[in-house]
Amino acid sequence: MDFILVTDALTASEVRYALAQHNTMGARVGSFSVLLEALAELWLIEPSELDWDVALQEQALAMQSAFWAQSIQVDEPATVAELKASLRFLLNYLPLGIQSAKILEPANRHERYYNDLVCLLKNIGERPAQDELAEQWVIEHEGLCIEPLYVYQPLNIECLYPWQQQVLDILAEKGWLAPEPEKYSFIQQPTPASESAPVQQFAQTLFCPAVDIISRDNLYWLTCRDQVQEVEAVTSLIQSTLENGTAPECIAITVPRGGAYEAWLVKHFEHAGIIASNLRSDSVVFDWQAALIHDLLTRVAQPDIPMAMMSVLINPLMPWSASIGHKLAEQLGEGRQLDPGVELSAEGQTMLGLLRGLPEQTPAAIMTWLSAAAEQCGATRIKGLGKQRLKKLVENTHRLLALYENLSFEEQLKRVVRQTPVATLESQDDRARYLHGINIIQEGEPLPFQVDELFVIGFNQGHYSYQPEHTGPIHRDAWDQLASEVGLAIPVAEASLQQWQKEFTELLGRVDSRITFIRAINDYQGKNLEPSETLLDMALCFQPLAELDPEQLERPVMQSSHPLLRTISSKLDEQDIPKLEDLQLDQALLHAVRHQQDGTIKPESPSSLEKLMQSPLAWLLYRLGIKPRVWEPQTPKISVQGTVAHKVFELFSAKQGEPWNEALFDELFSESIEQEASFLDSPHWRLKRTQLRNKVYNALDSFCGWCEQEKWGISDTELELQGELWGTPLRGFVDAVLTKGSQTLIVDYKTSKHKQRLKQLEAGYDLQTLIYRELYQQKNAGSQVMSGYYTLNDTTLLADRPLSASDRLSVVQPSLSLDEQSANAVELVEQRLSELESGTIKLNQTSDDKTWDKRGIKAYALTDDPVVTRFTRDGEEEAV
Repeated sequence: MDFILVTDALTASEVRYALAQHNTMGARVGSFSVLLEALAELWLIEPSELDWDVALQEQALAMQSAFWAQSIQVDEPATVAELKASLRFLLNYLPLGIQSAKILEPANRHERYYNDLVCLLKNIGERPAQDELAEQWVIEHEGLCIEPLYVYQPLNIECLYPWQQQVLDILAEKGWLAPEPEKYSFIQQPTPASESAPVQQFAQTLFCPAVDIISRDNLYWLTCRDQVQEVEAVTSLIQSTLENGTAPECIAITVPRGGAYEAWLVKHFEHAGIIASNLRSDSVVFDWQAALIHDLLTRVAQPDIPMAMMSVLINPLMPWSASIGHKLAEQLGEGRQLDPGVELSAEGQTMLGLLRGLPEQTPAAIMTWLSAAAEQCGATRIKGLGKQRLKKLVENTHRLLALYENLSFEEQLKRVVRQTPVATLESQDDRARYLHGINIIQEGEPLPFQVDELFVIGFNQGHYSYQPEHTGPIHRDAWDQLASEVGLAIPVAEASLQQWQKEFTELLGRVDSRITFIRAINDYQGKNLEPSETLLDMALCFQPLAELDPEQLERPVMQSSHPLLRTISSKLDEQDIPKLEDLQLDQALLHAVRHQQDGTIKPESPSSLEKLMQSPLAWLLYRLGIKPRVWEPQTPKISVQGTVAHKVFELFSAKQGEPWNEALFDELFSESIEQEASFLDSPHWRLKRTQLRNKVYNALDSFCGWCEQEKWGISDTELELQGELWGTPLRGFVDAVLTKGSQTLIVDYKTSKHKQRLKQLEAGYDLQTLIYRELYQQKNAGSQVMSGYYTLNDTTLLADRPLSASDRLSVVQPSLSLDEQSANAVELVEQRLSELESGTIKLNQTSDDKTWDKRGIKAYALTDDPVVTRFTRDGEEEAV
């Protein structure tokens, strides 16, 4: 069998095309890894069953005296990744069949690090999978094989590691390395059309500062706004090139690794009718299986955070539809019971039963729970996410739990969660190579044929310049010192730099006519981007050292004299901005919105009427049940703090007969946290919890002292009141009803300071206390009712009638009469209700927010719903 050794997929494709052109059969083409697989097949060598990455992790954790012992406890994934980089570098230059030896008397930190790495490698016992095939073949190569393997290198390959060269040397000793040197002579190194062409002179001069200054003909450096404009410019330039008669296969583009250039090129090429060749498959799959295990474990580790379980419920692996999953997730986020509303399959019912509860806090129970959940997962048609893969992920979770068995259960779970990363899975499909297509290669890849045009895009800092190989904890320069000490054939950093320069100039030498370098001046956030470091070397080819200014080579793309650049003047049609008008709805629709099935009007609440005052559209959306469904992490925002504070005051009413002290408060506060915001018990929120605790304690302590001094007692909390005002049924819940003899005081707690609330009362826009007074008097005819707000942040009682203060609680009374405090609010509510009767829904003005602020009201209805924001009209008219 003949084997033609190449470096990359594009070169392999080119070689296969040459073989087909010459009707050559029976030759295998591939990279060094494919060569090793072929050798293993011929010598019947079984691949190792050792999972090298797993062995590395386990052995690294076991070496408790190694230099990484502390860092691996802090960030295990990052530490293991760094160790892998060091071992990979060491093995690249370690000959096959030889065990690396320790330095007997390490003289510095890097030599001690090296000894630990050698010990780690010894404990693992094998090289990584591909290297281990070579190791086994070197041991068994003198044995019998199925047939000889004749290896040819028609294209020179210089960048081989020592152990790879060792394999070729053994093949040469057998007489199997190119036994017929001229057999594949038709596969030749590409040669330029003219050695004297400007681009060829540039390729030969680059990195050679002693050479005289050369011409810049057919060399261009363009700058663009961002990556998208880079791709737009390249697409336009290629269109011009094709129109000028250049064949698509004579055009090449090189792009940086790891960016979005390839995806953008595909989209723009499709729009322009251009075929892109040699692209990797853009099909990436989100790893829903790893996400499922990660979220289930997070749910166990942090049961007070609902978002992990919400993610589980909407996972496409669940045995129910996406709509049911989102419905269940919404129920969970709102603290309701999980009810799908429809009959689920047997798998769905079993899965829902598993998710409704949590397993015991033991590894065995966790694994039983995980395995059961994995068994119920629905069959998915997502490529790469089969049942066997999910089973292996569950088995790996079991391995990790066992690996950390000496830790506490809580720490075990944290470690396993960190070892279960959630990412996207890239397609492993081969690149698609098309005839008559524009070839796209990635930075660092060779171009195995000559082209007329080369476009180098993404020519920014960090790309198209020498980047030292990542070598982990032992930096690159230290390896140069270690090489002589331990006898490794590691090239010095200078030699690596020269090798990179040679490969880059070879790429430029593949061009016969023109090279265009293009870069972005800003990233997507507007941050300034610098040019590639290689621009300095390029400038030395054209500018004297005394006048060196690399960026003088560059021109903005729209100001460039590039011969392929086409500019077309176009006038954009002015679009009429639609004028937003008030909504006029059909009476039947509004009747359905406002009435129940039995024909009675749905009761309003003080909060819904306030919403109607501020924004009729927000009220309509509320009534229709249309609201933003945003997943947010739980944080102690103002609304959460208010809910906790209200719960503390509510619980206190049942304990007001007991002696008041901090111990009683802490009991009430802890119970409130457990019921309303259990996430605040986690260590992450310890400081916020303490701050909230102190604030609520101060408010309740002052309130208790005032009640005791003035002889007020709490007779009711969360009292439901019903009645009718303005021809509309009303229903609401009073925070607290205080009584003293025949006197009644309705109090509403507010997590704020009193000044803004007083401003609202003085402006005549208070609605809540009016409604509560009226409804209470409708229920208790002839009673004398007072009302007020207790603002917790400054311990102030805003009362509508004179009351005595205490040394720790202030009492403030508005200057307006009781009727005047609500007069404007009542007038506006009546107007809104009248508009509803006529089917009118008034839209808001952009100035409404400021208008309501002048009235002492923070108009959340204007900002909480993006639909309201979208349909807000421009205007400075006074809000009605």
